[in-house]
Amino acid sequence: MSISVGRQFLCIKSPFTQILRYRRKPNIRKPAIPHWKRAVVLKLTEPIYKDPNEDVHPADTCDKKIKALQKLQEEINPFEQILAKEFLEKIDCAKLVAVFHQLPMTMADLFEARVQLNKINLEYLKHNNNIMKLAFTGTKYEALLKLYVSSTVTFVGDQPAVSKLLKLERKIPGLVLIGGIVENRFMSVAELKRYAALPPLQSVQAQLVATLGEPLQHLSHNLIHNQMELSSALTRSITDQTSFENTDHDASRED
Repeated sequence: MSISVGRQFLCIKSPFTQILRYRRKPNIRKPAIPHWKRAVVLKLTEPIYKDPNEDVHPADTCDKKIKALQKLQEEINPFEQILAKEFLEKIDCAKLVAVFHQLPMTMADLFEARVQLNKINLEYLKHNNNIMKLAFTGTKYEALLKLYVSSTVTFVGDQPAVSKLLKLERKIPGLVLIGGIVENRFMSVAELKRYAALPPLQSVQAQLVATLGEPLQHLSHNLIHNQMELSSALTRSITDQTSFENTDHDASRED
């Protein structure tokens, strides 16, 4: 009785299986040529208009990418355009531009750092990265956008006081120098250190003038050497003759 009840409520269904041997898989890489009538039908049923997304990569149709492009094409704030223009003008007029990465620091520490850098005539500039993009996009300073990714501050000066800047940078732990521009030339931190190790410009100019003047002096000396030797020989001859005549004149007086 229990067996029959079990069979009624817990009936077992065995799956139907069928074994096929030597069944060939379809050749996907080189499909077989269809029948002539079927090929004609396939040709007639091809769409006339080309699919617009046929040659487009799936990554280009991603919704996130489309939304990001739409954000970039949003209307720009006119006030940000004015700030970007003023910032670009200050960068063009400056002989020294120092870009620092700002570490987490209090406003008091930042104010102290600004005071120290102001002593070497460096002006503090701070804007968000959107204004940096508006200022540098399409200009010769576009390579600087790689530095303006996180929290960044900029200092500009009228004099290329790179050595003073490097000395003060060691005393300011909250600001890390990551690059700069010296007289319209982009420089890394290593290049700024090499530039600071160079001698003053006046001494280098004096050495250049002396180097350029050496051939002229040598040529001038060679041209007037014979005349100077002849003049000195004539002078010695006249002096010897005068002294000899004076000696004869004194001897005749004694006689």
